[in-house]
Amino acid sequence: MEIKVGEIIRLKREEKNYGLIDFAKQVGISPGYLSQLENGHKANPKLETVLKIIKELDIDIDMLLGLDNQDENLHIKIPSLLKLVLAKDRNFKVMEDKEILKKLCSIIDKALESKYLVEDQELYALFLEDIYIQIETILKRYMALQIMKYNM
Repeated sequence: MEIKVGEIIRLKREEKNYGLIDFAKQVGISPGYLSQLENGHKANPKLETVLKIIKELDIDIDMLLGLDNQDENLHIKIPSLLKLVLAKDRNFKVMEDKEILKKLCSIIDKALESKYLVEDQELYALFLEDIYIQIETILKRYMALQIMKYNM
């Protein structure tokens, strides 16, 4: 799945709740031109325009141009909506299973509910980090079990 520069700009703009018209004015271009950039109908915008856009949207230029360092954690750099777009095709079949979908929704509900039980922002951030680490640990365990099962 290929993600284009315009898609990244649109997703990041929407993630930051900027309207097309307001954001275009903010960076000094017409709404029509911004729309054409986002939809891939305009190529090669002026460097000054690109720099204004990435500054306002806080986009990493290396990520935008596909020059990311492979050693860095991409989860931090890629906007959350873009991650959803990337994961959509890969996860669509999993999400079709109603039982799995119920379980995933239940897990997410519990994580969100916990915000009201752990009111301190820093503690809640640690709580979410712990969940993330636990998921990685459990995944590694099941991957090892899978390898052992196929090697028997």
